[in-house]
Amino acid sequence: MDTIRQISFDVVHRLKRAETSEQLFQELQSAGGDFGYDSFIVTGLPQRPSELLADCSLLVGWPLDWAQRYIERDYVRIDPVIEHIRHTIDPFVWSEVAYDRSDPGPARVMNEAPSFGLVDGYCVPVHRIDGREAGVSFGAARLDLSDDARAGLHMIAVYAFSKAASLRSEAAAAPERGAAGRCSQREIECMRWAAAGKTGWETSEILSLSQRTVECYLASAAKKLKAVNRVQLIAEAMRRGLIE
Repeated sequence: MDTIRQISFDVVHRLKRAETSEQLFQELQSAGGDFGYDSFIVTGLPQRPSELLADCSLLVGWPLDWAQRYIERDYVRIDPVIEHIRHTIDPFVWSEVAYDRSDPGPARVMNEAPSFGLVDGYCVPVHRIDGREAGVSFGAARLDLSDDARAGLHMIAVYAFSKAASLRSEAAAAPERGAAGRCSQREIECMRWAAAGKTGWETSEILSLSQRTVECYLASAAKKLKAVNRVQLIAEAMRRGLIE
């Protein structure tokens, strides 16, 4: 069996064995070394005007600055990649997506993304049995995928979404732990400044705390909200209404 094919099956095997979102995130992150992607997102798509991307995202492995910008500016409404997901079942490369370059909305998203290291990417649409759309997208500064690599990422994406959705459902079905309620005011303040793009040191100066204390508050909040990284923490805090 070709190396990339074997790697694909090995990744899927590890994804299926993942017991937590953290493990799933780490496996997808690790697979980037074999396939050439730097970042990724596993997410459902908003179905209602009031629904935000943060409400639907399962795993967010985008660069922090881009994720914040994308969510805050609600780019999901104008992103041509998102629009393409809704109208196809076939995986595609971002650069293959046709859009009206005279339309300032879609053009803005596609023109800004490279500044954050997202020059091109590979997206796998997922159309769920309940009729909702979703997708798994892999981004990179440069992405050159063979046919076998595309097929492998297609398979990986399908299993990753299925597992991420399953873990989210299990967490939702578990007895309520009051995680959001247990977030202290200091934790919320630290998350709010992190969402504003402040570093741990900058937040410590603003709140008159040590940098170590700020990092401890953020780590504690991430554990309570089951966030695997800083981007996921901010998205989850926004989804729960803890920060705006």
